[in-house]
Amino acid sequence: MNKKYIAMIVAGVLVIGGFCFFKLKSTSLKQALKTAEEYTSYELVCNMEMLENDELKSYQVTSTYASLNNQDYYKVELYDKSLNQSQVIVRNKDGVFVLTPSLNQAFQFQSEWPNNSPKPYIYQSLLSFFKDNKNEKVKDGYIVSGQMSYENDDRVKSQEVKFDKELQPVYVNVYDENGTEIIQLTVTSFTANQKSEESAFNQETIMKESKNQYTSAASSLPLYPVALMGSTLENEKVSTIDDITNHILKFTGDKSFTIVESAVSSKDTMNVVTINSEMIDLIDGFAYQEENQMTYVSSGVVCSLYSNDLTKEEMLSVLSSMQAANVK
Repeated sequence: MNKKYIAMIVAGVLVIGGFCFFKLKSTSLKQALKTAEEYTSYELVCNMEMLENDELKSYQVTSTYASLNNQDYYKVELYDKSLNQSQVIVRNKDGVFVLTPSLNQAFQFQSEWPNNSPKPYIYQSLLSFFKDNKNEKVKDGYIVSGQMSYENDDRVKSQEVKFDKELQPVYVNVYDENGTEIIQLTVTSFTANQKSEESAFNQETIMKESKNQYTSAASSLPLYPVALMGSTLENEKVSTIDDITNHILKFTGDKSFTIVESAVSSKDTMNVVTINSEMIDLIDGFAYQEENQMTYVSSGVVCSLYSNDLTKEEMLSVLSSMQAANVK
């Protein structure tokens, strides 16, 4: 056979083969995306590390979702490995609750959580990121990179997520403007479409099952802020009122402020505090503001900051920088 005709046949086979390959790839991805969008429930378990003021915080995160009676239910448990403390955020038909099992205390909000800002451990957030950005096909799945912003963390500028071939998450890396990794999340398990019950998202049930699992965070106090806004620690004292030990830190300077820290003793009956102000949702905790006061709750510790000089953003920077390091 003429070499010219052989070359034409080979070229035709390659073109047809390539077309079939990309058509198959497109169909396969389209089907995987359709399946993922139709999950009625999932449980995502992962290890998450966060860099905060040169301190590496390590958490195990269990994120659970279920669509029940035409309503979305969410439960996220953040377990602080170093403090043996857990915090649970729940969305159910009654609203949004932040539970601190070691304190047997719950804060109730009227909030759009978790839909008000992307979260690295909420599968719907990751799936939206996949659809909004260009994906790179790799041997065992897809890698997606793109710009990203978190509502209450202005460090976040970009994100990279890896999915397997079925679009189940493998890892999430979050970067600042310099390309420094500030959040690293590695998925250890992901299961979908398991049977779910409303009771699994009930705040009282969760508290009863969890409250005796964790130790008190009182031994970790006091914590000190790394972000000082130009102020210095003037004095500190300890005060005990109604069996609650408060550590009071007073900072003075161009922008003065006072921090009161407490690890409330656990009560036999769950204490529910209804908060009428906005829930400030952070990756590893939450806060809320009332006039010149902002309260931050994370890993079993309650920190309240009082200041007439700091903005909301500055208050949040100070509180989110709290760690066990003396600034004196």
